[in-house]
Amino acid sequence: MFLRSSSLCGLSLLVACSHGGSSSNPAPRVDTIPQQRVTSGTSLALDLAGFVHDRAGGVLSYAVRSGGGSFVGSNYHYAFPTMGSYTVEFTVSDAAGQQVSSSFDVVVTTGNFAVVCEGTSGLLLVDTNSDDSLRVSGASSGPTFAAGFADGRLVYQLSNPQQLWVFDPMARNVVQLLANATGDVSYVGKTTDNRVVFTEVGTTRKLHVYNPRTQLLRSIAEDVPLLMPALMSATNLVYFTVLRGGQGDVAVFDPSADTVMTIAATGQDERVRAVLPNGGLVLSRVGSGGEQDLYYYRTGTGLVEVASSVTALDTRSKTCVAVGLDSQVIFTATDSVTTDLYSWSPVDDSLVTLHAGGVAGFAAIGAGNEVIYTVDNGAGDVDAFYYDLDDGSAATLRNGADTSMVLGIAGDTARYALIKGSSATSTVLAVQLTAAPNTITHTASGVVSLARVLTNGNALLHSDNGTEIATFNAALAAWSTMSGTGMSVVGDGIDAGDFVYTHAVGAQVDLVMWDQSASAPVAIATMIGDGRYQATSNGKVYWTSVDSTGFAQLFVRAVAAAVTTQLTQPDAAGLSFDHSVVGTYSGSR
Repeated sequence: MFLRSSSLCGLSLLVACSHGGSSSNPAPRVDTIPQQRVTSGTSLALDLAGFVHDRAGGVLSYAVRSGGGSFVGSNYHYAFPTMGSYTVEFTVSDAAGQQVSSSFDVVVTTGNFAVVCEGTSGLLLVDTNSDDSLRVSGASSGPTFAAGFADGRLVYQLSNPQQLWVFDPMARNVVQLLANATGDVSYVGKTTDNRVVFTEVGTTRKLHVYNPRTQLLRSIAEDVPLLMPALMSATNLVYFTVLRGGQGDVAVFDPSADTVMTIAATGQDERVRAVLPNGGLVLSRVGSGGEQDLYYYRTGTGLVEVASSVTALDTRSKTCVAVGLDSQVIFTATDSVTTDLYSWSPVDDSLVTLHAGGVAGFAAIGAGNEVIYTVDNGAGDVDAFYYDLDDGSAATLRNGADTSMVLGIAGDTARYALIKGSSATSTVLAVQLTAAPNTITHTASGVVSLARVLTNGNALLHSDNGTEIATFNAALAAWSTMSGTGMSVVGDGIDAGDFVYTHAVGAQVDLVMWDQSASAPVAIATMIGDGRYQATSNGKVYWTSVDSTGFAQLFVRAVAAAVTTQLTQPDAAGLSFDHSVVGTYSGSR
């Protein structure tokens, strides 16, 4: 059970009433107090002196009856626990003991949430500002986190059969979508204006869009595929595939106009494949020779075949493998022998050949539109290359007799590809993405793998034997290492460049945060029992540790204050559950 929980009062405004007043000494009078609005983690400070009137003009005393908080004189103070609507009831008394009761409403407009699974049947929201909790579900069947919306709503799934629910932390209510469905109801995605896109399985798989604000449900397709039924664009469009006798057609739903329009229905199989930053869509179509062709669609432009002017590509099967920052379509074109790599721009219908000959494969794309790719020359010889879509620069990143493996891209303004070869799995090359690459080599104590790239562009690697964590700082073009035992990067830290890692001390596994600004480690979990990282939010690190009952209890460390709090424990009857953080998000109204 949770140690801390938020209280919620009704929204009704109490009518002021006097107790024992007389015409010679009437009770104080309270004007209507306007609704107060605050953000999560912010204490409300409200002086009620301007709303309270006493004809006798004596000293007044204030007291909270319900809703939380306290008074110092006429000044009310309270930090409300999380997003929601609250009512504070209070009394005002004069020196003669005449008293009046009144209230005011408070709306907490924001919430910063950690979604916590409680065993296999409960789901909680913990506001990471206050560490107070809201129960979303209990005694449920396999609750899982689907999505957190920008307005604070939580979308979650239950299983057996699969159900879809929307919880509103502001109103503290929950809505089941298609409660009468007999088959699985499954989350697909969300639009930019916070609508839920989901499927329902019956005699066919139907596609629906639900608006939590208006509670309106829109059914937009009768039969959609299991895999990639729909894609949501940055311009708030829902692109989807409709099956007609197993053959796919492509359509679009515009929520703002509440219209469905067919984009492609030629009698050949067509499927949605990718959305672009400009709101456009990439779809595939089976061509006359059985090959897969690619098409681009955007409102106002219509349907355009990708690279249709290059006749040499007519018979090749094309696959969209990535999209560029300027909505370029990066695709492979293959026949029975070779796989080439291209970039096509919808702006001017231009085609760039990234590689022709051999078997090319997309690996990654950088923040500067640099495409990293590999070329398989056969017999285990795979080399790595890059091409910058913005300036056209290109270079070989690694050319060896073995297989080059691209781990990722480090850096912000100066970017480096991280690559290792199959013949030297403990060595990683940081190769700058320029026409004349600078290569900086790091050799670890064991087989090394990429742990993550931090928000400041630093890349973290750890070795499989747990003896080392390596950091590549692209801004400094340098590697640094930390050594120990049981070391593994497990999560982000508080600020850019910080990270949380494990460190074994004897048979115990501690959690430590590397503080980049101080260039020093900070202890997070060093208590008896292994610490298992869960999440980082609002200057706090959440983790679990198994207690004497054998269950994982949830803890939080406020790093700046160096304060640790246990958030869960067995209840009075000794009943306990495992806890885990399955997602974080923020919302506001």
